[in-house]
Amino acid sequence: MLITELIEIKKILDEAIDKYNSICILTHKNPDGDGLSAALALQEIISQFGKKADLVLEDYCPEIYDFLDGEERTKVFSDHMIYDLLIILDCHEEERLGICTPLIPTAKQIVVIDHHVQQNLIEDASTFIDTETVSAGAIIFKMYETELKKFPAEKANYIATAIYTTILNDTDNFLNRNTDADTFSISSKLMQYGIVPGYITEHFLLSNTADQIKFVGEVLSTIETFDDERVLFMHATQNMLQRNGLDNTATSKLTRWVKGTRHVEALACLVEVRKNRYRLSLRSNHINVNKVAVKFGGGGHKKASGCELKGSLEEIKSIILEEFRKQL
Repeated sequence: MLITELIEIKKILDEAIDKYNSICILTHKNPDGDGLSAALALQEIISQFGKKADLVLEDYCPEIYDFLDGEERTKVFSDHMIYDLLIILDCHEEERLGICTPLIPTAKQIVVIDHHVQQNLIEDASTFIDTETVSAGAIIFKMYETELKKFPAEKANYIATAIYTTILNDTDNFLNRNTDADTFSISSKLMQYGIVPGYITEHFLLSNTADQIKFVGEVLSTIETFDDERVLFMHATQNMLQRNGLDNTATSKLTRWVKGTRHVEALACLVEVRKNRYRLSLRSNHINVNKVAVKFGGGGHKKASGCELKGSLEEIKSIILEEFRKQL
């Protein structure tokens, strides 16, 4: 069931939290700074209501979220897990939950909050989608802004820090074109809770090791351009990660290193997941990359989307280049 009013989804969620003691928060596979940080914020909000919610991930929480105590606040999925209430953030499609998908059929109630373009809704879930709000975390802030003012200062600061992180993630530190007046208004309100933007930015966006920077250098060395430099491709391989002693978490946000490249109108970063399978990050301020991602089972936003494809590196580049050219 699609819910169109924020006040209605809040009422549904509040009643569900009050009703159930077995609560789980999920986000999409390969969690990013919006889904994961929004989940951390909501987990803390629920704790202020006197309830406990497990935040379940496919794997251990990446170190980049240590400043939010990510590892201590999350659990890794296991087959025996069953929850009465599932709260899904930053995605609304069952297939994007990865190995956590089995939690859906055993749940008594499911509430979904997202800001991506609508695709396949989860059956029997109460789903709220607001594509105009910058991040899922920002939606959580709008839902609980009044309550946040009543929380203890330390807890309110944690929640505000997590929500600000969601905004940093989805605006790429306010560089993306989804940055609008509402984005700055929410950020300004979060300042009331003592957040330190420079501290958050340093830990979330700039805290790279030398090996991570070397890895980025290898990825950037793969850059190819087509059509008079209007299209840019780059890729990362498992061998690159192994050479630098890194895991797949190091492949997040690679596109930010080429943001603003002169003449480029569309770009794709291909990350090898395993042999002949790549995860794609598609970015453009000129075409609707969501159309491309959806065609191959992915999704996201008009200017930033992703998907996975099987095939060799050259085959996939050829396919995506053709799709870009249809719009360019």
